[in-house]
Amino acid sequence: MKLTADLINNSPSFINPIKDRELDLSRNHIPLIENLGATKDLNDAINLSSNNIRVLGNFPSLPRLRCLYIADNRIVSIESSLGEFLPRLEALILTNNEISELIELEPLRGLENLTSLSLANNPVMRKKNARLWCIWRLPKTLRVLDFEKVKEQEREEARQLFEMKGELTEAARAILAIEGTKANTFEPGEGLEEDEEEVVVDEQKKQEIEDLKAKIRSEMAQVEAIEEFI
Repeated sequence: MKLTADLINNSPSFINPIKDRELDLSRNHIPLIENLGATKDLNDAINLSSNNIRVLGNFPSLPRLRCLYIADNRIVSIESSLGEFLPRLEALILTNNEISELIELEPLRGLENLTSLSLANNPVMRKKNARLWCIWRLPKTLRVLDFEKVKEQEREEARQLFEMKGELTEAARAILAIEGTKANTFEPGEGLEEDEEEVVVDEQKKQEIEDLKAKIRSEMAQVEAIEEFI
């Protein structure tokens, strides 16, 4: 099913438990992100979980958007200019996708307000030192990775592993040299296949998605509480 303006306008929109306006576009077999300009940037959160999306890109400018739930898709790559279109994004849930290379995460560096990120159950997180790489390479605002708080000890360990006196270490150069030839560009229509597979989402999968959303909401609430206390 294509992501049309009609689908957007007829999908549920509500105030979620953390008082954000959320648009629910989950479980629609959507193969490609498109036409989100029809939202008129009225949402703090958009749920695109359990679709067939392969590329995280093709967003219009959505300066209000703070949370993007896009778990249980088929994402393999991320548009290089993502941060330009989602400048205030704080939480990005990419659990259960197909990102396989560390270099494919480079566009996330442009999300300057990113505080919570989930890459759990992506092949990339099985790579050696993947968590430390994310902590070192992604914005310093990142506080929660895969639903675990980023510790200062991890930040220091990551710096020692990948950076020495302001220069890349051999480990960092090896990752960038080996994977740096992979393109991070987005072509219109990419990810839209001729034969779209129908994905049946069972009740257990739906519950997993809701659990993931509850976790990130809890983490964000804790961060906000700490900031108010300080």
